[in-house]
Amino acid sequence: EAIIKVNSEIDAGQRNYFKETERLLYSLPALKLKVAQDEEDLEFGIIRPQRSKDVVFVSGAGGNHIDYEEDYVRRRIASMERTKKEIQRIERALETIEDDEYYDIIPLKYWDNLPPAEIAERLNCDERTFYRHKNRLINKLKVVLFGADAL
Repeated sequence: EAIIKVNSEIDAGQRNYFKETERLLYSLPALKLKVAQDEEDLEFGIIRPQRSKDVVFVSGAGGNHIDYEEDYVRRRIASMERTKKEIQRIERALETIEDDEYYDIIPLKYWDNLPPAEIAERLNCDERTFYRHKNRLINKLKVVLFGADAL
């Protein structure tokens, strides 16, 4: 019983990394859009990293001054930088499979949201072949993205 339990936990862990990889792939276009929006906001001054004349300082009992607008801008820029790093991490992982004969499965499924039957038709293969190669590519990506933990 203990061996079965350990094996099922291992299988669950593999499924989690597989699903996490798929979640990252589905999210990539939205992440890129978010960075583009944040960069545009910065460029046009919607997010202002410099101090505004209208900034209000609040002093708590300890005399600490809090500049809420400046803090918001700092957090927004930090979030944008984290998002950029995540995009780079995903794109580097994708580079490891870009020469694969079935690479087109990734953009067709995860970014164009095409159904499996249509992807299989475009790639001149049957659906079983589509699923087999999709799973193979995701398994390669999950190791690049999550390391040995994903094995």
